[in-house]
Amino acid sequence: MKNLKLFNVEEPLHEIYHCDECKANVKGYQRFCHNCGAYLGNNAEEVSIFNNKNLRFAFLFYLINLCVCIFAKSSGWFFSYDHLFWLEIVLAIIAILFARLNRKTVLPALRFNNFNFFVLLAVIASAALFAFVVNICVHQLNISLFRNDVSYYSAYRAYNYPVLLMIYSIALMPALFEELAFRGVLYGYLGVFLDDRLVVILTGFAFATIHLNFISLVWLIPFGVVLGALRRRYDTIWYGVIFHFIFNLTACLMDLYKHGVI
Repeated sequence: MKNLKLFNVEEPLHEIYHCDECKANVKGYQRFCHNCGAYLGNNAEEVSIFNNKNLRFAFLFYLINLCVCIFAKSSGWFFSYDHLFWLEIVLAIIAILFARLNRKTVLPALRFNNFNFFVLLAVIASAALFAFVVNICVHQLNISLFRNDVSYYSAYRAYNYPVLLMIYSIALMPALFEELAFRGVLYGYLGVFLDDRLVVILTGFAFATIHLNFISLVWLIPFGVVLGALRRRYDTIWYGVIFHFIFNLTACLMDLYKHGVI
């Protein structure tokens, strides 16, 4: 394996190392090949937040988002959409700013690489089915545990064009900017020095925990892992954006049907 060493700020962002045994791509911190298990050498340095710029930025990005979400949930100021709108804007701006800072890894993922119409149809159908199953299960859990059910539409009913506003807030904004944040920015930072399969798991877990709902982790973690797997498989965030949008849109439509709006 050529010059196994730690990535640092002086190195090219896409420095690539190869296993001498199976020629698989490996990362600079690895001592063993993730593909064949071959020993890569003992000169790899330990990666920590103190010596790795990308890990520092990943931690900072997640911490900022987490603090914003904790403040929003604990303050109670964002329970009406008049205020929630500004929270959405703030989180979108944070994602855009960090995407700008990390544009060398984010920009390639913003291209619709390896587009396939049948894959797109499979993504749409899978997202709708997953959303249907999750919403039925969540409904049953809410009734069984809390004797109550969550209503999305009720929060938007007082506004003009409540259905469009609901779809914009619940389906469109999260699909665009949560995917940019987690499968764009965070995936890009971690993907520089971690194996892609581990990045899929870590970004899925980070995505789930940022929602600050313990019970929802049951489905949010698999949801986040699926989105990360789409990012890894097709090297673009757009299949994930579509999956995320259709999932949330299906939840909106089911809630609207429950209220007799459609």
